[in-house]
Amino acid sequence: MSYDLTFLLKDSASPSDAEDVEDEGWDDDDDDEALEAPDGAAWERIVEESRSVLGDVDVRRHEGYFELDHEPTGIQVSLYADEAGVTVPYWYSGAEAEAIVRVMYQIGEIVERCTGMAGRDEQVGLPVADAAGRQQLAVSIFNHVSGTVVQPQAEE
Repeated sequence: MSYDLTFLLKDSASPSDAEDVEDEGWDDDDDDEALEAPDGAAWERIVEESRSVLGDVDVRRHEGYFELDHEPTGIQVSLYADEAGVTVPYWYSGAEAEAIVRVMYQIGEIVERCTGMAGRDEQVGLPVADAAGRQQLAVSIFNHVSGTVVQPQAEE
């Protein structure tokens, strides 16, 4: 279970439009599109700028998508040809939630800047840029959810 920021190409359909298309029987199984490579230059910029915020990260290139993982925080960034995502586990509350939310939105702004995609925080119902200016909304969600999520235990 994670807190997610989603990013779509600015000319993509809104979520409500996508639901309408799905209801009309549109088939989203386009194998050619599924294997389309993400923008490699944008990915390199995302990785470089994310490292300036997170430090050391693991980077993987898969067929059809790229992925960045920051093990200490659990933050993951994924880039596809037509969408991207930033996920953060609900391990945090209080001051730690405040810190991770700050970092999450920094990474989100990096993704927007490097890809030109529009970011959205559906948990608070705002564009990423607006949500970043109202971080306490996300912090309150982390505080609420963190009590119900099992956190990983350190190895002894």
